[in-house]
Amino acid sequence: MFSLKYITRLACSGAFFATVMVGHSTPAKADCLLPTGCDDQPVAAPKTTPAGTTAFARAVASLEEGHYEEAIDALFVIVGEDPENADIFNQLGYANSQLQNYDQALTFYHRALNIDPEHAGAHAYIGKVYLEIGDLTMARHHLGQLDLICLYGCEPFYSLKEAISLYRANQSG
Repeated sequence: MFSLKYITRLACSGAFFATVMVGHSTPAKADCLLPTGCDDQPVAAPKTTPAGTTAFARAVASLEEGHYEEAIDALFVIVGEDPENADIFNQLGYANSQLQNYDQALTFYHRALNIDPEHAGAHAYIGKVYLEIGDLTMARHHLGQLDLICLYGCEPFYSLKEAISLYRANQSG
């Protein structure tokens, strides 16, 4: 019988997902989800926590409500305080892609990926923008990156994979 050995967290699409590790294998560089950390060590804040988290949460809420221009304005204020945060640039890319400002969206996604080359959400979203502008090759490139980042799959990988499948089906029929 397997016993619970480790609880790790994986960053995938900018959010943290809990994964249970069983058996005798140990994951590389695992962080514990307990407030005190593994072995009572303090848990370090994720490297992508934006400055002004409350303001960031409001900006994301604006995005979810479809208020893209409002979200962009809020995110520009936050990025001024935290210019090296991939999550902020990823959200700026998303807001612009929803407004069909694809060139601007690509700029923000590239900035997010320059800051954090393994930002799964940015890879998925940029892949979808490439599909919108008809560049299947670049979309597949980002799917390949997600395949490397999310070794056991993750929502951004499956989301982009499905988008590519739909794109190809629409192109052939």
